[in-house]
Amino acid sequence: MRTIALVLASAVLTIWPGCAVADPFTVNDLLNVESFGQAVLSPDGGALAFDHLAPAAEREVHQFDYLDRMVGARVMLARGSDEARPLLEESEGRGHVLGEWSPDGERLLIYRLKDRRLSAGLAKAETGEVVWLPGTPEMALWGRAAQWRGPDELIMLMRADEDLPALLRMGWQAGEGLQSAWERTQHGLEPSRTILGGGAFTDLNPQSKPRRVVKVSLPTGEVSTLAEGPFDDMEMSPDGRYLALAGFSQTKTFDPAKPFLQGEIDRRRTLTILDIDKGEVWEPPIAADLGAHLLSWSPCGRRLLTWRREAQQAGEARLVRITPSERQVENLPLHGLKPVLVKTGLRMDVAVADWLDGAPVFYARSASGRADWHLLGPDGFRSLSDGMPEPSARLLAVSPGGLLVEAQGGVWRLKADRPPLRLGDVAATALPAFERLFWRGERFQYNSAPRTAWWPIAREGVRRRVQISDGRGFGAVLPEGALASFTENAAAMRQTDSRHREALLLDGRQVARLNPRFETIDFIEPSPVDYEDKKGRSIRAWLYRPASNVKAEPPPLIVVPYPGSEPSPDRPAEGHTPANVQLMVAQGYAVLIPNVARPDHRGEPAKDMAEDILLAVEAAAASGGFDRDKLIVWGHSFGAYAAMAAAAQSDRFAAVIAANGPYDLISAWGQFGLAAGVAPEDGAPVRARAGWVETGQGGMGGPPWSDPERYIRNSPFLAADRVSAPVMLITGDRDYVPHAQAEEMFSALYRQQKDVVLLTYRGEGHVLSSPANIVDMYDTIWSWLRQVVPGG
Repeated sequence: MRTIALVLASAVLTIWPGCAVADPFTVNDLLNVESFGQAVLSPDGGALAFDHLAPAAEREVHQFDYLDRMVGARVMLARGSDEARPLLEESEGRGHVLGEWSPDGERLLIYRLKDRRLSAGLAKAETGEVVWLPGTPEMALWGRAAQWRGPDELIMLMRADEDLPALLRMGWQAGEGLQSAWERTQHGLEPSRTILGGGAFTDLNPQSKPRRVVKVSLPTGEVSTLAEGPFDDMEMSPDGRYLALAGFSQTKTFDPAKPFLQGEIDRRRTLTILDIDKGEVWEPPIAADLGAHLLSWSPCGRRLLTWRREAQQAGEARLVRITPSERQVENLPLHGLKPVLVKTGLRMDVAVADWLDGAPVFYARSASGRADWHLLGPDGFRSLSDGMPEPSARLLAVSPGGLLVEAQGGVWRLKADRPPLRLGDVAATALPAFERLFWRGERFQYNSAPRTAWWPIAREGVRRRVQISDGRGFGAVLPEGALASFTENAAAMRQTDSRHREALLLDGRQVARLNPRFETIDFIEPSPVDYEDKKGRSIRAWLYRPASNVKAEPPPLIVVPYPGSEPSPDRPAEGHTPANVQLMVAQGYAVLIPNVARPDHRGEPAKDMAEDILLAVEAAAASGGFDRDKLIVWGHSFGAYAAMAAAAQSDRFAAVIAANGPYDLISAWGQFGLAAGVAPEDGAPVRARAGWVETGQGGMGGPPWSDPERYIRNSPFLAADRVSAPVMLITGDRDYVPHAQAEEMFSALYRQQKDVVLLTYRGEGHVLSSPANIVDMYDTIWSWLRQVVPGG
């Protein structure tokens, strides 16, 4: 491991003044890409705390998948004119990320991942002195796992001792769990099995361990338990009296005639209200399953707004208003409005609602079919967004002066007694994905908008803070860049320069810059390829051409498809591992990212895949720069599915590389990933896989027996006899896309004596994390491509 680290470290070169040599992007550069995680200003704006995520080459272990980034992370602090510095002493080492600032800005909640243990600590911002708390904290995947009640009191969710969150276990638990089970079998003294049940036997399914709600008192760090239950999300009332707690309890029944949602959990979601001072626990009698991602307290903290599913009708929701002091639960009348249930990235349904002047507001469709924000009253409703373009389902901000919502790139204010007012253009950006793991989870992507009287808004290209109540701008002009965090008197920005180096700025002053090596790298910028799809709609692809002096002959073209999303230019600073465009171009290949959003192919994901890819190829060929007779299709995940589907539909492709993809939708529907099968207490694995096929990216609309012909015609495995190009399949044996999918496709091609290679990386998940494996994968790919497609 030390030898590998020394080799990788050699890629970080000293940049001498006047040096103008441009180098190609290499796999060592990829492994040394640094990144920012969270960046959060203190409440008064005087200090900026941020995560510096070390590159893969500097991490000591590689067993946490995406969260490997945390292993080498450091919490940094920038204040005033000082340069950013590590928050903690060097003796604390690495493996720390941010939680949330205390209300007075004196302390930071931080998290430490070390030796397979997750800990929470309270660090003084001024000195870096930290008090580490006993127990294992919960992660903020669903919403919140910690919330300050005041400067000296913190409420947290704690897991059972030594019970790591599932995301931190799946990288090593499967292998060690299997090894332990095999050893029990070998000794013959203890049983070594897992058990799952369905129907009358669902009670056999193992359950996750309960969590504790704890109160942390400062300055001592004393921890006391307030309640215990299956909690994964919480929200405190504004007055600090009540805590709403959501979580999953017993297994629930389901209608087998309805498609599974990919993000649907197989257990009932429940609600608990805790009176923090009295220690009283109340479970409101909500008959149906509690809906996800809505826990909204009224401004005075007296009432809670949430939602539940209508048991009899699919897609129906009922708003529920709860008054804990009176132990009262009310089903709010919707007066004929039909709720718009927003689907998350995993296609879980979410109702969207909040408060305005103490009254519920709800995103719903009226009889006209248009979606609007409505103010609900006892006798009827009032549309707040009439007379403006149809608004988005997510509120930007909530204040006594009105609600802020986006519509067609503009920011609009909604008030009960005035028509909608356009205040300017959208200026703020969404939270990065890494932030949603430890600070504010998925609920905040759909509900729980910030409570603020102002918001950053752009007007005539200038971004300023604007008062929501009267639309008046104030304060300094906000500099260019993506807003990472902002308060009333300070702003932190992320900027990327022309060399793809990322910087973090505090009020326009640079406090950190990443990836200095990028200064000497010859990054290839893409050219847009504008063309029309089969229905005449204008779409755009992106074409990368290698440096003109690399090859005398036109190079082969690598096509990198990903169905269902609009393509965007590659960002080197993000360090994409599975199919890195800059590495491809540096090897002398032209690269095309086609537009295969394909809005008309929902439920028929394979249909016309090759035709849509080749349409982009022909459009790009008009400007030249590659050999259109040497086409390589290279995809990862759902892109791997697209690659194999295209290869079965056309003989135009000279080679296929497919990594970590599903190829047989019938078997993919029911197969378990290794981690899910070894640790079913994290949730029965059926719904996630079946849901991906039925309502996720697969979109089959139901199980295989409901429409077997649809499954057959959309499974590249069952068209393996029509694949003529050499194929390289890549998989990891603990990928949540079962590696048996790659084995099936390999077996089908092998059985026909077709040219095929299967690379299986042991101990790897959906994306390779070990530097040695990443180096090996690219070395193997380049060697293989030179063999099957000369000229690369």
